Amino acid sequence: MKVISFINMKGGVGKTTSVVETSTILAKEHNKKVLLIDIDPQTNATFSLVNYENWRDNVSQNTIADVLGRNSHLTSRSDEYDINKAVVKNVCGINGLDLISSHLSLTFLDLDLSSQAGREKILSRQIKKLESEYDFIIIDCPPNLTLAPQNALVASDFIITPIIPDFYSFLGLPLLINRVKKLREDLEIDVSFLGCVFTRVEQNTRLHSEFIPKIRDVCAGDDIYSFSTIIPKNIKVSEASSSSSPACILFPNESGVVSYKNFTKELLILLEGDK
Repeated sequence: MKVISFINMKGGVGKTTSVVETSTILAKEHNKKVLLIDIDPQTNATFSLVNYENWRDNVSQNTIADVLGRNSHLTSRSDEYDINKAVVKNVCGINGLDLISSHLSLTFLDLDLSSQAGREKILSRQIKKLESEYDFIIIDCPPNLTLAPQNALVASDFIITPIIPDFYSFLGLPLLINRVKKLREDLEIDVSFLGCVFTRVEQNTRLHSEFIPKIRDVCAGDDIYSFSTIIPKNIKVSEASSSSSPACILFPNESGVVSYKNFTKELLILLEGDK
């Protein structure tokens, strides 16, 4: 099993779209057993797969907030919430794709668990209790490094950073790399960057063309892989989330979807070799 967190401290970079499409393609086209964990209180990945009414009536009582202890007053580790209760099986009718949804109450996680020892390791401990066997656990992180994403990084083997090739990303990527290095030391974890993937790229925009090689150089300087697959900006892919269904199901032939399929193949080659 490989646990991968998608994270960037800059919002609006296509992070959630990358998580949803990659997870769906792994399950649907590569027969992988995948668990998507939405750890972002904005819940965008959740609502890309579950409509609000279904979430409100059937899902919202058991979410990642419960897994992390946000809604719990339990006093002993032996009484911890059972993560298996939060797993939505075959979400959106996709065989092999399960979901643990997010909740707005994650916003207050840092305050609620401020005095709890080992609070950064709750998710890592909970994942060990999962009854289903997964090939991949994919975690959608918020654009920060507060307690929820710290839990994700402690639990993860790898980080993937979706990145728009512009000036702000060029400045922000070294900051993210340095913060992850510090967290590795402080929390004594082994998570490493699997790579950066360029997203929402406008091929005919001079700015994007100019910064792609510059950001690749930043990655190379820290021995971080930069995916050769480039994800173009695509309106249909962006709009799919409002339909609570992945773009690769709604618009399988769109350029953005084809690129995500190629990205997923490249990801599998990195992790498993050319099988």
